[in-house]
Amino acid sequence: MKRILFIELLGGIGDLIIALPAIKALALSHPQARIALLTFPPGGELLQSDRLIHEVIFAQRGAARQSVEQILTQQNFDLIVSDVNYDGIAELIHNSGTKRTVTNLWRNPPDNQFISDRFCQVLFEEGLIATAGLRHGRSPQPPLKRGAIGSSHASSSGAEKRLSPPLLKEAIGSSQPDSSSGAEKRLSPPLKRGVGGDLIHLLESEIATARQIFGAAYRPLVFLIPDSAMSIKRWSTQNFITVGKALQQKYNATIVVAGGDDEDMVRQIGAEIGKTARIWQRGTLRELAAGLSQADLAIAVDTGPAHIAAALNVPTITIFGPAWHERYGQPTPHINLQGYPQCSERVIRNFTEQSCWYSGVCPFDWHSCTEDISVESVLAAAAKFLDWQEGLDDPPLPPFKRGELEAVRDTATALLPPETRATAIPPSPPLEAQETTAPSPPPQTRETIASLKKGGWGDLRNILVMRLDNIGDVIMTSPVLRTIKENLPAAKLTLMASPAGALTQPLLPWLDEVLPWRVLWQDLGRLDFDPAREWKLIETLSQRQFDAVIILTSFSQSPHPAALICYLAGIRLRLGESKESGQGILTDWVDPIPDEIHQVERNLRLIEAVGFQVRDRHLCLHVPQTITAAIPNSYILLNPWTTCQSRNYDDCRFAIAARQLSQMTSLPIVVTGTDKERDRARPLLDILGDAIDLIGATSLAEFTALIANARLVLTNNTSTMHIADATNTPSVILFAGTELESQWQPRHTPVKLLRRSTVCSPCYAFTCPYNMECLDISPEEVIAAGLEMLDRNNSKVKSQNFRR
Repeated sequence: MKRILFIELLGGIGDLIIALPAIKALALSHPQARIALLTFPPGGELLQSDRLIHEVIFAQRGAARQSVEQILTQQNFDLIVSDVNYDGIAELIHNSGTKRTVTNLWRNPPDNQFISDRFCQVLFEEGLIATAGLRHGRSPQPPLKRGAIGSSHASSSGAEKRLSPPLLKEAIGSSQPDSSSGAEKRLSPPLKRGVGGDLIHLLESEIATARQIFGAAYRPLVFLIPDSAMSIKRWSTQNFITVGKALQQKYNATIVVAGGDDEDMVRQIGAEIGKTARIWQRGTLRELAAGLSQADLAIAVDTGPAHIAAALNVPTITIFGPAWHERYGQPTPHINLQGYPQCSERVIRNFTEQSCWYSGVCPFDWHSCTEDISVESVLAAAAKFLDWQEGLDDPPLPPFKRGELEAVRDTATALLPPETRATAIPPSPPLEAQETTAPSPPPQTRETIASLKKGGWGDLRNILVMRLDNIGDVIMTSPVLRTIKENLPAAKLTLMASPAGALTQPLLPWLDEVLPWRVLWQDLGRLDFDPAREWKLIETLSQRQFDAVIILTSFSQSPHPAALICYLAGIRLRLGESKESGQGILTDWVDPIPDEIHQVERNLRLIEAVGFQVRDRHLCLHVPQTITAAIPNSYILLNPWTTCQSRNYDDCRFAIAARQLSQMTSLPIVVTGTDKERDRARPLLDILGDAIDLIGATSLAEFTALIANARLVLTNNTSTMHIADATNTPSVILFAGTELESQWQPRHTPVKLLRRSTVCSPCYAFTCPYNMECLDISPEEVIAAGLEMLDRNNSKVKSQNFRR
């Protein structure tokens, strides 16, 4: 088939969304065909950038038959599929001379089958869609026997090969709609938020504009959609107000009220919810879809925007009145709440036959059966999504009793002022400080040698590893460096790092040499135009006669600039992970993994691809035995600064939290930082009082020893966090929204990450254009997290002797 026309003229935006799985299934099953869609505005604009739909033709309202006649006169098709039969449209299609036609996609569906699934099943039975297309169906019933749903007016010639019915359930899925309002089990959100879904394709520019509109609005971002062209579908205005206020109070949610024709109702709901509630200004349908794509939850009456939200994979709660939720609802994990399901006037097979449909008047003593749906049931449904999302932002914790967390938070809140209700953390039993060194590498096995030699990596004697970022990035290479040395103990191992990253050399015992260099492609505008400098780098690398280079990069970096330099330097093997092409510059490359993967795993996956056997995936550092500064045995280490403005928690809040933790636990505070922080440290030190000031007084090795011996570390998302992970030191991290936690968070040490979820995250920005809303954390929350970590890890043993 070369040309396919789908006619969707039922009239509503929701009707078009319901038909989309069938339209997409046809497109995927006939990838060589040109797909045209005839539909009404404004729904069709949702598909104008869709790569699977080549032409969207708008029918004139009130002239559906004429629109069909016109397109059939102007164009020829190999297949026409229609979801309408009114006004003689079916006869027009049958008499058009088209080889294949399907004009009845309903065919008496069962009461509990979604219409979207019915459409897909009919097309499957007609042999028109294949397994590749069936995945767009949403939650079908088990397939019927072939021929059980009737046949179309179609010629059998040229039909695609039919699939056996048992494939249908496996290909589409077998989930059922959730109509309950009180189930205990939490639901997982369908897909990543903010990226749209398979059914509606949004442009990156549209998504970026929506994110800019919301700025640093707090998550969860909840859309309320109260309006419907049919008043009998509406839920009460006061109910929406109550729900919005409750979600604000419990989740600190940003409420967005989106309306239709009744602008006064929308303004009333927004005004009475108050606080951070905002109104979505009515614009195009694509603008609404882009806004919805950023939401964490949509609560809507049975209307088109509810279907748009669900099609975008936004967790959606739909409130149903006259229409039947098991036919017109959203698939799981979305939730459909049905008003008065036992209504004696309900006609499930055709709701237009219900007396209330065209009259808009319910025959019972209420405005609409939606009044049967309580505020409590909607809030319970919302909790299934929002409670899960709150848990998503927490990093993995050791297996302690969950009840301890609430108890600690309650304790922290009650302990104000701290002088009146101090609790002392008992001292740990003494143990002499020990030097942490890398374990002896295991002997090479035949399997290791064979695996490496297969790609030419088994005979290497001189290896260069490139990681040209900051201290924390280099620390996260420690499992790679250790693995290389364990697999090839006789090889010389050199690390090329930035001048800052090169300071890690004393902590990485597997290195034979460190080559500091500030490279052009990692520069932030500080390097002058000097081609001779780059030729000098090529010469330097050439003189060292490396056998191979392993180029470690983050998810956003390219290995190709480094690989080209190494190619020109004559390095034979060049390994990197690349999102681009450029074969020949890299001799060995790994296809990119999802951006969300942790950087340590990204590094290890790269060397595993050429045969290195990884024994241990933990961070590991050489920690010196002695600390020159005079410090007590047990202390809390506070390192409150980073070089990136957008990742700095408020100094004064840090100081208040640290001081109260010290008073509550009798643990002194040791403050660390670089010389650059000295000028801005005075207000923090004044609040702390008698803290031990080591700002600018330690080397990186001594700083690492201080972290390793601390009872607790308080810091931002910076290298301190990674050192604490390597030394297994309990930590409270003020983790800004600049990055995803999954990319950089500690993986093994006991840790608590604190941040406010915002729409603008992750921004990857050096400066915040807003007011650092992602780090709007009260000192009390930091205190509670600190007490939790100390309580959970009180068995961590430290020496009680002073070290001089």
